[in-house]
Amino acid sequence: MTYHRTVLAALLTALVSLPLAAQSATGRLLIGAGTATDLRGVRSGAYAVAPSLSLAPGPNLALSLGARGTRFTNSAWSLGGTAAVATRAPLAAGFALLLSGNGDAIRTSYRATYLSAEGLPALEWRGRWLSLWGGVDAATARTAFEPAGAPGTPLTRNNAVTRSLWGPAFGAGLRFARFDRSGSLSVAYREQHAHPGGVSVIDRTASLGLADGVFALSGSLGFRSASDERRAFGGARLGFRLSQGIELVGAAESYPSNRLTGAAGGRAFTAGMSLGIGGPPRARALPKPAGVPAARPELTRLSFSAPGAGRVEVAGDWNGWHAVALQRSPNGVWYVDLVIPPGVYRYAFRIDGKTWEIPKGVAAVNDGFGGKSAWLSVSEPGRTATQSANRKEAP
Repeated sequence: MTYHRTVLAALLTALVSLPLAAQSATGRLLIGAGTATDLRGVRSGAYAVAPSLSLAPGPNLALSLGARGTRFTNSAWSLGGTAAVATRAPLAAGFALLLSGNGDAIRTSYRATYLSAEGLPALEWRGRWLSLWGGVDAATARTAFEPAGAPGTPLTRNNAVTRSLWGPAFGAGLRFARFDRSGSLSVAYREQHAHPGGVSVIDRTASLGLADGVFALSGSLGFRSASDERRAFGGARLGFRLSQGIELVGAAESYPSNRLTGAAGGRAFTAGMSLGIGGPPRARALPKPAGVPAARPELTRLSFSAPGAGRVEVAGDWNGWHAVALQRSPNGVWYVDLVIPPGVYRYAFRIDGKTWEIPKGVAAVNDGFGGKSAWLSVSEPGRTATQSANRKEAP
């Protein structure tokens, strides 16, 4: 139980210590019904309610809190909570350090308690279409059962089991296309090796994601290879957006046993509705200078509308905040084309050498000096970021 409380405490500490202005919060409530296998391996009808909260305090940090309550038609029930954090520290030449962790706690009507925590430090490389990563996955879990007919009886070593494992994990991702601002098609592969209880277990999983703004489809197919368990597993989820924040969802999955907690494998099917509120600010197009050629593919164009200004400069993280002068176009929009390496940066415009300003409607963060800086994301080498430079992206 100690490790689960540690994960929650670290997560809450991070939440309260970050500037509120930098946060992007999304709350969701999933209500569904279908069939499911409980942690003992018993299958029956089920009803589920799952609220969640996701936060993006910065462009390379994501936090989430969630809960789930399930009522089975055989009168069993389970209640659970989870916390997760993921961060990315960019290095040079497309490399970055990744760190993700999560903790889970589940309590059931049949007097079983499942606690688990997992961490994955990894090194990642990102190119224009391809990403590769590799690291070490470490996890620990504690499963406890109260003696039948004696609720509240103190647990002993005979009815509480603690297990830990670690092993290499690696994978790759490939983005085939981007149909429009909200659409994408991508595939990924993940392989994980572990030795729980001295048994070699290898999980290989391929996944696919497709989104076009209204429909969102994701699916996975995997295979577990172990001396005592060889089986395929996978699942699919389809979402249809009815309106802003309202989505119809359907999901089906088959999953293997949990080698840490001892929970049985099973199958589940759920259909329901997802209700959401909040989310990151919608990316807003930068003002477009009139009467000038488009930026060359290897350059990133930044622009700011200031018809009455006599001089406009821009500075940001990519050049140590050294001001660079912009040119004025006939419609009063100032612009500059720069060579900026892929990455996520803060930046702002200086007007007539006095005040610092950012474009209206873009994602912003407090700069620590009483003002604000905008987020600039340059994600692909050789891609012109003329009208999409101000998107704040989660890792």
